[in-house]
Amino acid sequence: MNTTQFDSIQDPIVRAQIMRSQAAAEHIVNAVSAIGGAFRAVAGNVNKYLAYRRIYETLNAMSDRELDDIGLCRGDIGAVARGHDPRPQREAYLQAMLAQQSARTQSFAASDDDGANDNRTSVAA
Repeated sequence: MNTTQFDSIQDPIVRAQIMRSQAAAEHIVNAVSAIGGAFRAVAGNVNKYLAYRRIYETLNAMSDRELDDIGLCRGDIGAVARGHDPRPQREAYLQAMLAQQSARTQSFAASDDDGANDNRTSVAA
């Protein structure tokens, strides 16, 4: 608060009353703006929830075949409605599993080159 504007007032009691009134007014304005910010935050959260419900209900109303056409399953609906796309993670997981299976197949084929199976594990062989 700037007190230079009150320097022309000679009576200290009047000066104190005016300064106190101005400080109270500033507190009220700050409180009202804080309440307005809280209402804006609540309104934003309500809008996010309504958008979530709209997407969730739309996807939930689709058949399993329609969901499969867009690369989703019923378990993905909640994540998609919250704004997360589970497809890249699922594709990366499937690629890793395929690579692991391919490596196992190749190592099995390489260990069985002679065509004989002596019923030993790969560690014992």
